[in-house]
Amino acid sequence: GASPSSAVLTECRLFGGKAKAGKTRCAGSETGASRRRRMVVEAGSDAYCASGFTGPECQLCNASNHYLVDGEECKECADRAASAGRLTGIALGIIVACGLLAWAYRMQSWRKRRFIGPPLRLTDRLSAWCVAIGLQAKLKILLGFYQVCIVLSTTYSARLPEKYTGWSDRVQEAVSVDVTALFLPVQCVSFSLRLIAYALSPVGLIALLLLLGVGIRVNRWRAASERPRLGDAVRRGILDLTPPGLVLTFCFVPSVSAFVFRAWSCKAYVVDADSTTYIEYMRQDASVQCHTKEHDSITKLAIFLIVLWPLGSLVLFTSLLVPCYKALHTRTPTDLSRATAFLHREYETRWYWWEAVDLLRKIVLTGVVVLIPEERYFLRLVVATLICSCYAVGLAVATPYKRYEDDILAVATNLVLLLVFLGASWTTLFDAIEEQSPGQGKAEAILGWPDTDAIVIPMTVLVSAALAIFLAGAVVAARRLARIPTIRLVSTKQQPELTLGKGQTWHLFNSHI
Repeated sequence: GASPSSAVLTECRLFGGKAKAGKTRCAGSETGASRRRRMVVEAGSDAYCASGFTGPECQLCNASNHYLVDGEECKECADRAASAGRLTGIALGIIVACGLLAWAYRMQSWRKRRFIGPPLRLTDRLSAWCVAIGLQAKLKILLGFYQVCIVLSTTYSARLPEKYTGWSDRVQEAVSVDVTALFLPVQCVSFSLRLIAYALSPVGLIALLLLLGVGIRVNRWRAASERPRLGDAVRRGILDLTPPGLVLTFCFVPSVSAFVFRAWSCKAYVVDADSTTYIEYMRQDASVQCHTKEHDSITKLAIFLIVLWPLGSLVLFTSLLVPCYKALHTRTPTDLSRATAFLHREYETRWYWWEAVDLLRKIVLTGVVVLIPEERYFLRLVVATLICSCYAVGLAVATPYKRYEDDILAVATNLVLLLVFLGASWTTLFDAIEEQSPGQGKAEAILGWPDTDAIVIPMTVLVSAALAIFLAGAVVAARRLARIPTIRLVSTKQQPELTLGKGQTWHLFNSHI
């Protein structure tokens, strides 16, 4: 039968952004109606959905070639070719803009000019400040934390009181922009096409970047009086723009992987109130019924994209890090170790491969857990809690980062994530018991909490206290380390990383009084 998380009896809900938009789509929620909860069997009838809407929770527009906007309005779909053209134009525009900015930043003589000089000098100071505080590692840690948090409701069917999550939902809507949904909305194209566009558009963007690097190097090769081998020029062109390519891959992998794995994410609805018979629809596209031929074709496509993105990114990171082993341990940088510094720069040499482990953690937490059947939704939260526990312990024992404050930040964010999953598990379990036995007080009798507020408030206090303790510990540890006499760089306040050039064996430290 359907699980409590599958909304056996469901109500029209927020869908698209505007408050109470879901309710306005349902005739059962209009003025004078008292029933808010409906069975899916009523969703296709005029008695349930307001005029112009259909489907489960009235999420679909009745008119063909129309899509839902802000949860309560249907608009006609734009031409597909025009939408694809705009999407391609945006990608090319981003590449050109970034290329021009990078070119302008490399022009040292421009820093003395009247108008463009001040912004370039300010950028220099900001870059030096970012290096001094090790901002890259901190941003990666915080971004990884955010990427996992935003999938709580979609991947885990977690139930947290809206008054506590409303602000985070608004932040997510402001920050997370699904470009493919803007130009290829649901109902305007099939989910398979949206899946292809969502998964392949970042690949195309990264490929264009690498081709741009190759083109620049080949152009220099053609203009040179003494030409090296063409293959060397192509290789250097790829390595030139490998750093931004790795940054894009790092940012896209969790979100793309989560979207791909949601091909298996279905929501169940009771068909007959007198039985446990139910029907499932895709959460990402309510027009697709799960376990049908159409859905099977989507999952087959998703399997191919899993090989491309989650598995492919893990293979990519590993294949780039393994050849860097000798260069990093002997402190003799190579072109590859410099180009892939984004993956290993902030880690201790013996833990240079930690980025691949962290990527695996994010892929599992944001996507792989969806493969656990929907009726066992609570098991997803249990698995996530165990992973966060093990990873937090691993971070505390290994301390893989070069900076002590980065180790503390990584442990703190994983501890917060662990507490979030624990809180989500308890509130979800509480609501599930209440739905099965409404008004009988079984949830309070079993768990000991009278309502979900009694769960969320102590967890919030506990999270705040944990963060305060970690912050105080970081400050105390930093002050102790600062008193230890050692040679440090003025720019970063860290010990210098001494590297050996080709043919070099020793370093010389020459000082005077």
